[in-house]
Amino acid sequence: MPRKPTRRPRLNERDFEIFDHLRRYRITTSEILHGLFFSDSQPNAVTKVTTRLVKHGYLNSFELYAPRKYFTIGPKAAHLMGISLNHTKKPGPQALIQDYGTLEFCFRGDDPRERLLVREIHERDPALLARRLTSNRYYLDHHTDTVRLGFIRVDFAGELSHLMRKCRQDVDRRYEHQSFRELIDNGCFLIALVTAREERKTDIHAALRRYEWPIHFRIEVVPNLVHLLARFQK
Repeated sequence: MPRKPTRRPRLNERDFEIFDHLRRYRITTSEILHGLFFSDSQPNAVTKVTTRLVKHGYLNSFELYAPRKYFTIGPKAAHLMGISLNHTKKPGPQALIQDYGTLEFCFRGDDPRERLLVREIHERDPALLARRLTSNRYYLDHHTDTVRLGFIRVDFAGELSHLMRKCRQDVDRRYEHQSFRELIDNGCFLIALVTAREERKTDIHAALRRYEWPIHFRIEVVPNLVHLLARFQK
């Protein structure tokens, strides 16, 4: 006997907050969700909610590295939130490493950062959305009384010379545009480098010191990146 279709579950305010979170960060994990929305509950409370949302097509679930999983927005939630269906697809290896490194960078420590949406960049200054420039990896970096526009670059653990070239391109291509040139000249632009190991952080510091830079850098370690790099770069 055929089963009757399952009725759509009633969505609550927290469900929509999760969808908004995924609009901003593209992927998330149970650990991040627990800290954001379930801090007064046991971890299995997250599992109950994500299982329900996956079952009804509001979230997608994929393997991050065994036994951990990550979530993306599902087709039904994307429709409700006006989010492109491209965001419901499983990201490729490079996009996953980039998005996971960005997610963990933003939620490390006691002072979370916030990845800026493209529309938020547009509201600040439409000229910052220049052609040939990646526009979905910015955040605001707060240091004492200074606020800088930060660009997040995840280190894929290749040759340090390659990483330095990428950073130089990040700076030079932006310096061609007046709005970025003003930020750089005023000390208000920064590159955040996210890497997987403390020893690699030390090496990056040393490599950066070999050059003169017109900007500031922030270097942070996300240890769990090791698992993704090992998985995809064999």
